[in-house]
Amino acid sequence: MKVEAVVHGAVSIVNAIPLGIGSALGVDLTTKAIVEVEESKIETINIDIYVEGEEDVDKSLAENTIRELLRIAKGTYRVDVKIYSNIPIARGLKSSSAAADAIVLAASKALDLELSTDQLVNMAVDISIKSGVTVTGAYDDALTCMIGGVNITDNLKRKILAHWDLDEDISIIIMIPPEKFYTKEVDVGALRSFSNLSMRAVEQALNGNIWDAMIINGLVVSSALNIDYTPVLRALKKKAIAAGISGKGPSIVAVTYPEHEEEVKKELERFGRVIRVKPNNREAYVRILD
Repeated sequence: MKVEAVVHGAVSIVNAIPLGIGSALGVDLTTKAIVEVEESKIETINIDIYVEGEEDVDKSLAENTIRELLRIAKGTYRVDVKIYSNIPIARGLKSSSAAADAIVLAASKALDLELSTDQLVNMAVDISIKSGVTVTGAYDDALTCMIGGVNITDNLKRKILAHWDLDEDISIIIMIPPEKFYTKEVDVGALRSFSNLSMRAVEQALNGNIWDAMIINGLVVSSALNIDYTPVLRALKKKAIAAGISGKGPSIVAVTYPEHEEEVKKELERFGRVIRVKPNNREAYVRILD
């Protein structure tokens, strides 16, 4: 059986490392996984990954995901996996969560495993932890990539605290610096030292003030990880509704209305490559190709 799954991206509202509580919102970047499975006498796993602007992408997350699903399926198979993504890697833009979600969704369908959305997300989180691409498991990110909208979660308990759809009329401008920042490089202690300020961001998010939460979270992440906060301030001066740092950075995210989009975009282009995306409220989808 050959199956395709498409999962959308996300950006941070609140980083979960300081408190174990995180928040993210869906955006219309995408990761697509095509998984083909055939019964075989010898287990074989072939993986090809194509990410825009990237070469030699690490395949360990994809391989760990497939091996876990094969363990559950209890059979011997030949598995061919192809992944296509426009989500930049190691920039705080949830590339790993989206990839894990897409592979779990496509491969479980191809192997005829009946798993709920909650089971799929939890499996993606477990495999992300095993693969070393997350500190808290990034339940907020994996959930948001899978179901879209705005999500606030307790990542330690893997519990949804709030979920709602986002106004799709806004524009989201993302500045992507050339440098990468991998999870293994994150100073977890430095982030947790800002737990009091992070709690203010969480409280704002739970009260529905997600844009204030994003700004406060940006202060936390930039201060803890020595990321330049200047682009955030410049975007806010150009009438962005909110701006902050996504994930562990270094990407900067600014939210604005369409009439101010060009001003914000031009300001952020001073600091790096800029892309424009829209909010995503749609769930991931899967379909049988053959």
